[in-house]
Amino acid sequence: MKKVLFISFLLLQFGVNAQQDTPWSFGIEFSIDNLSVSSDSDGMDNILMEGGNAYEIEFDQNNYSLGLKTNYYFTEKLMLSFGILYANKDFTGAYHACFLCNIPSTPLLEIIEQRFLVVPVSFNYSLLTGKLKPTLTGGLKNNFEVKNTIRIKSKGYFLEAFVGGSLYYDFLENFGAGIGYKYQAAITSLYKADKFKLRTNSFFLKINYHIK
Repeated sequence: MKKVLFISFLLLQFGVNAQQDTPWSFGIEFSIDNLSVSSDSDGMDNILMEGGNAYEIEFDQNNYSLGLKTNYYFTEKLMLSFGILYANKDFTGAYHACFLCNIPSTPLLEIIEQRFLVVPVSFNYSLLTGKLKPTLTGGLKNNFEVKNTIRIKSKGYFLEAFVGGSLYYDFLENFGAGIGYKYQAAITSLYKADKFKLRTNSFFLKINYHIK
């Protein structure tokens, strides 16, 4: 984890300090993230725990991500993007003791705080050149856990794949901004005993500075 973050930090610094006329840009990205799960346990969104205990979960918290992104342009249309983001993936959990025992009980409601450092890597392709650029994107997000208040031990890391699109506009010679959408799907699990994969509908805003 430390090595990945250190390498990403060096790459970000290199992008910021690159000389003039280099194919680099850097900026800020903010997203609002709507979370859900793809469940195979009778339509119920839950995290199964050791001993038959479980959380029934509801994604009713305000989740977001914020961080720095750096872009390297191979051509005017194709670029590699990477960065470091801070993200929360909180939810309300109804904790059931002996969930599988069919014993009537009153669940305990808890707000579960899940916080991550996220290292995204993606390829972006602009469909047009000029000031206005519709862009397609696809890549991976490495999620490193920094805080988790759930009662079950997690793996501390999970991987997501994402695809999406955005509309980007260069409003000044060195500055541009864009809005867009990403669909994210977990391809590894955060918990050993879970029966679902996290899904995210992400709506984002980004502002970039182009080094020229």
